[in-house]
Amino acid sequence: MEKNNELNELIYDYYESRILFGIYRYDEQLKSIPQICASFRVARNTVQIAFNRLEAKGYIKTEKGKVARVVYQGTEEVFRENVVKYFVQRKDGLLDFQLSGNLMFLPIWEKGMQNIKLILQNHTGGANATGKAASEPILLYIDVLNTFHNELMLGLFWQCMRYISYFYPPKNDRKASYVVEDLLSVEKANGLKQVTDAYYKRIYLDIMRFIESNREKYHLEYAAQIPFTWAVYRQRPQVRYTLASTIIREILWDVYPVGSYLPSLPQMVERYQVPLITVRRTLDVLNSLGVTRTYMGVGTKVCLESIDIDIMDRSEIRENLRLHGEAMQILALTVRNVIHYTLESIKAERKQELLQTIGTLHDRNNNILCIDVLLNFISSECPSAFIREIYGKLGEFVAWGYIFSAVLMVTGQMEARSEDFICQLEKDLQTDNSAVFAGHWQDFIEERLNSFYKKFPYWNTPQGTVVKDKMGNNHNE
Repeated sequence: MEKNNELNELIYDYYESRILFGIYRYDEQLKSIPQICASFRVARNTVQIAFNRLEAKGYIKTEKGKVARVVYQGTEEVFRENVVKYFVQRKDGLLDFQLSGNLMFLPIWEKGMQNIKLILQNHTGGANATGKAASEPILLYIDVLNTFHNELMLGLFWQCMRYISYFYPPKNDRKASYVVEDLLSVEKANGLKQVTDAYYKRIYLDIMRFIESNREKYHLEYAAQIPFTWAVYRQRPQVRYTLASTIIREILWDVYPVGSYLPSLPQMVERYQVPLITVRRTLDVLNSLGVTRTYMGVGTKVCLESIDIDIMDRSEIRENLRLHGEAMQILALTVRNVIHYTLESIKAERKQELLQTIGTLHDRNNNILCIDVLLNFISSECPSAFIREIYGKLGEFVAWGYIFSAVLMVTGQMEARSEDFICQLEKDLQTDNSAVFAGHWQDFIEERLNSFYKKFPYWNTPQGTVVKDKMGNNHNE
C-alpha cells in the first residue's frame, strides 16, 4: 500500500467520525480542499480520494466549483449512540494511551524541540526562524515530528490520532499560535503544548464520564474492546518482507542453523499461514540477500553468505534499510523510559528470566540478537498494550539490520563487539539497577544507529536540505 493511502484513510476517518458524531450536521459545508490540504499537509489528490469515498458512503455531496456539504441526516439520539459505541469499544486503549503515551512521545518532543532550536540558529543566528507555523495545535506536533525526517515515526503519530479520533474537538478547534510576528518561537511552542495537553486531558475525562453514564442505555456493558493497532504502510508488498524478516530472525536464533534446510514449501505455507505464492516470493527475497540458496529438486539451504554489494541499488532493499534506520531512531529516543518503566513494573522472577536470556547472547557477537532480546522482552512484559504493540512492530524492522551487518562484512568492516555490553547488562540486572540498565541500552542503540547512518546516509533527503544524524540533530547537506 502506498504511503498516500495512509493519509487518504486518515482524512476519511477524520470526517466520517465527525459527521457520525454530529459535529458536522446536515447541509453544513466542510472546509475547502485547499484549506484541508494546508491543515493536513497533503496533496489535493489525497483529499479528493478521501472525499470520493465519503460521497460514496452517503456522507457528503460534492459539486464542481463548490465546497462539499454534508448530506448525512442523523438525530441527536443517533449521534449520541455513535459516540458512545465508538469510545466504549476503545475505553481501555484510551486509558492506556493517556497513562503511557508520554513514555513514547515526550522524549521525541523534547528532542524535536532541540532540533527546532538548531534549525532556528542555522537560519537566523538567533531565536527564531522565518516561515509561518501552523495555528492548529495538532499541527504543532507534526512540525516537531517533521524535524526527524522519519516517516515511520510520523505514521505512528497519525495512527495514534486516528485511534483516539482526536477526542473529537469542536470543528472550530482552539486556534493558537506559536509564532511571533510570523516567526516560529520555541518558547511559545512549549507553552502551547502544555496548554493543549491540559485541554485534551479535560476532553478525555469528559469522554470517560460520558460513556460511563450511557453505556448501559445502549447495552454496551460488555462491549468487546478494540485495541490500538499500528498499521505500517509500505511502498512495497508488505507480507513477503514481513515473512522474510521473521525467517531472518529465526535463522539468527538457530531455529534454522546455517547449513540446514528450510521446511518444504507446503510446510512453510502451513507454518506461516500465508499463500504459496507469498512463500515463493519470500524465498526470492532471502536468496537475493544471500541468506538462503534454493536448489531445484532439493530445497532451500540456509547460507548467510556475503551479500552482493550491487543489491544495495535495489529500491526495495533501500526501503527496508530505511525502515530499519527509522525504527532504530524511535528506539534510541524512547528506550530508556520504556525499559525503566517495564522493569519497575514486573516481578523479580521475570527479571531473572531476562538475565538468563541475556546470558544466551555470550559468544554470539550479534548486535541484532541483542536488540531482538530487548524488543521481545518489552513486547511481552511491558504493562502497556500500546507500547507492546509498538515495540513488537519495531522488531520486524530491526531484523533488517542483518543487511547492514552483511554489508559491513563484505566491505571488510566489523561491527563493534557486544561481549562487554552483555556483561554490563548482566551486572545491572544482578544489582537491580533499572535506571543504569536502561541507560546502557540507550547508549548501545545510539552507537549502532550512528554507525548505520555513517554507512547509509540520508537516501531520501533532497540535496541542500536539513537532514538528521543518529538522533535527529540537523545538518545541512
